Amino acid sequence: METIEHLRELFAYNDWANRRIVRALESNRSEKARKILAHLLITEKEYFERLYGKDSTGFDFWQNLLAEDCENLAQENAENYERLLKQFDDEGLGQIVKYKTSEGASHANTFRELLTHVLFHSSIHRGNIILKMREESFAPPKIDYIIWLRETATK
Repeated sequence: METIEHLRELFAYNDWANRRIVRALESNRSEKARKILAHLLITEKEYFERLYGKDSTGFDFWQNLLAEDCENLAQENAENYERLLKQFDDEGLGQIVKYKTSEGASHANTFRELLTHVLFHSSIHRGNIILKMREESFAPPKIDYIIWLRETATK
């Protein structure tokens, strides 16, 4: 499997996992978990915008979003990344993106590196969300990659 195909698959999984978290938080109402989810989704959006040259200097990655805002942002992010990944082949993923962090530091990475970072960052924070839900005695959703593979294999 080529890298671009693999990234498309991983972003489809990422969307599935994010939406499962959104649905779980509609009934569980964990404020701490929702704040982490908002951070995860805001970061996905900001990195998408960085891919197109947005300067993130001074950006607040820990904004407070309502559950409905999280749901809408999850959908927007999924659509943006799906559209972006349809435009690329493996060679295009090597393009360099220059951007500034929220601290104003300049950096340059490839599309491949930044897209991989988005996936890892989101995965880390979904783990944080699951932990918060368990600490607050809520039953977290099952969001394992292998479960997604099993579910999508049957469709």
